[in-house]
Amino acid sequence: MISYTRGSGWVKDFSGVIVATCTPFDDEGALALDRVPPYVDFLVERGVAALMVGGTTSEFIALSLEERSSLIAAAVRAAAGRVPVIAHAGDVVLGASTRLARQAVDSGASAVAAIIPYFHRHTTPAILDHLRAVARAVPELPVFVYNYPEATGNRLTAEGFELLLEEQNIAGTKLSMATFEEIEPFLRFLPDLCIISGNDGVWKQFTDKGGRAVVSGNAGAVPDLMVQALEAYLKGDQEGIERLGPLVGEVIRLTRGGQPAALKALLASRGMPMGGARVASVAPAELAAASSPSDALRAAIGWDVGTAR
Repeated sequence: MISYTRGSGWVKDFSGVIVATCTPFDDEGALALDRVPPYVDFLVERGVAALMVGGTTSEFIALSLEERSSLIAAAVRAAAGRVPVIAHAGDVVLGASTRLARQAVDSGASAVAAIIPYFHRHTTPAILDHLRAVARAVPELPVFVYNYPEATGNRLTAEGFELLLEEQNIAGTKLSMATFEEIEPFLRFLPDLCIISGNDGVWKQFTDKGGRAVVSGNAGAVPDLMVQALEAYLKGDQEGIERLGPLVGEVIRLTRGGQPAALKALLASRGMPMGGARVASVAPAELAAASSPSDALRAAIGWDVGTAR
């Protein structure tokens, strides 16, 4: 078996928007894999650098392991090598996470991500044991640690993350932290590792400190805007930042920070139906705003995609 070596392959010098994809359902709430190819085309054609499939925006907590595996495989097929596909295989049950990670390898995924164990309070040694086991299950692929303390109830510090680097396929970490101050301690690992911001609201501070890769749930509905905005921040294009920054802020408000139901309402308004959300974190009465962007936002990305299905 060929093992992945940190700092090699597509991860080396990676830069751009990694889109946290939504999961398509049909009118009865069943997984609708036939909607994956047009959705992936919609994202890739608008310039995203990679796909992260099966994560929080994908409502992984409401999917069975079989559905998660099928979703990853469908996305890999639809991407057809155009962009890397990062398969989220994290689960609170270690055996489920390692099994899903191996299935992602078999599907042809480009990397695996694993969220820190959630719900139950975990000690740091327990978190490290869990993540090491996932990394060792897929030595041929780069592995990203998904650190989201607000959702999981558990946190891995930069010092704890450093202890994982004995595993040569730990390629980086996605930081869905509430503030930039929580992200900043991890930036000392740049440029050797891929440090990814999962907070769309801190791009200026992140790019000012050398960050180049972001995971954006909002890019699941407005990939064009998020790609334009990150390019402006990376280039230090002040005019672009001043023009696009407020529009990114509008999207964050419309989607209530990237809630799947709101993202899907926004996608439907663009002619890309993805069904409802199994995770009802936004009430139906609250979704009208997500379908009513400002004229400035519509103009920025050309709202009608012409792919209604």
